[in-house]
Amino acid sequence: MFEFNATFLIAMVSFVLFIIIMNKILYEPILSVINERQDYIDKNNNAALDSKNMSKSILDDKEKKLNDAAIASKKLISERVIQENNTSAKLTEDARIKSLSDIDSAKKDLQHEVEQTKEALKNNVKDLAENISSKILGENITIDTVDDELIDRELK
Repeated sequence: MFEFNATFLIAMVSFVLFIIIMNKILYEPILSVINERQDYIDKNNNAALDSKNMSKSILDDKEKKLNDAAIASKKLISERVIQENNTSAKLTEDARIKSLSDIDSAKKDLQHEVEQTKEALKNNVKDLAENISSKILGENITIDTVDDELIDRELK
C-alpha cells in the first residue's frame, strides 16, 4: 500500500508551513478587508435606517401639525360663524324691537290724532247741524242741547 517515509513528513510540514504563511500574508489581510467592508456596510445601513426613522418622524410630525392646524382653523371658522350668527340674530332682534316700538309709537300718534279729530268734530257737530238745518229749512234754528252720547256713538 502506502509507504510513509520522510518525504511525506517533509511535504506535510511544508504544507502546514505554507498554510500558516498564506494565512499571515494573504488570508488575514483579505479577512480584515472583508471585515472593514462589512463594518462600512453595517455603518451605512445603520445611518440609512436612522435617516429613514428620522424622516418618518419628521413626516409624522408634519402630518400632526397639519392636522392640528386644520382642526384649529375649522374651530376658528366655526367660532366666527357662531359669533357672526349671534351678532346677526342680535341685530335682527334689535331691529325687530325698534320697528315694533316705532309701530307702537305710530299707532299711539294715530290714535291721538283720531281722538283729537273726534273732539274737533264733536265740537263742530252743533254748528254743522245748525247750518244744515238753516239751509234745508230756510230759517235760522238754534240748537241748545247736544246729546254727547249720540255723537260718540255715531263717530265710532
